Amino acid sequence: MAKVGNSEGGARRRPTAAGRGAAGSARRASGAGEFGGAETPSAELTAKLEPRKGPAKVPLNTRVLASTEARLNWLVNDRQSTVTNVVDVALQEFFNRYRVPPADHDGRITEQES
Repeated sequence: MAKVGNSEGGARRRPTAAGRGAAGSARRASGAGEFGGAETPSAELTAKLEPRKGPAKVPLNTRVLASTEARLNWLVNDRQSTVTNVVDVALQEFFNRYRVPPADHDGRITEQES
């Protein structure tokens, strides 16, 4: 459980991602003994172990108002999306509004001439 402060200065408990996914990881681990050390893994197992393709992501930690978190969670649930995707789209639109130059794939911003 993650510890989250409340307005009274105390703390409330909120489930973490580890708590929600624990049952799924136990199911995945249960079949681990089926593969011998010398055997070649199946194509299905190999596909699951392939690194995900897509842009590189970095962690971003911040604190937001409780009302902002509630609105974010509502949008995530309503659109069947993820917090990462919603925050990324929101930040991209914010950056575009203020004409922040785009970054390359390595995260570097090259100033554009006006």
